[in-house]
Amino acid sequence: WFERFVIIVTSLHRDYIPSSWSMFHPTFVDIGIFLGTIGIFFTLFLLFSRFFPVLALNELKSILKSSGDNYKKQH
Repeated sequence: WFERFVIIVTSLHRDYIPSSWSMFHPTFVDIGIFLGTIGIFFTLFLLFSRFFPVLALNELKSILKSSGDNYKKQH
C-alpha cells in the first residue's frame, strides 16, 4: 500500500511538463486585466447604488405611515 502511495504522491508533486516547474510571475498585462476587472466592478457597483439607493426599512415604514393613503383617510 505504501509503495503505491509514494508513486502517486511523487508523480502528483511535480508535473511532467517543464513549463509547470516554475512559479507564476504576473506581467503588466495580467495586472492590468486584474485592476481593470476590479475597476469595472466598482464602477458598476457605484452606478447601481447611485440609481437604486439602499433605503432602511424603518425609514420607509415611517414615511409610508405619515404620507400614505391610510394617513389621508384618517385625517
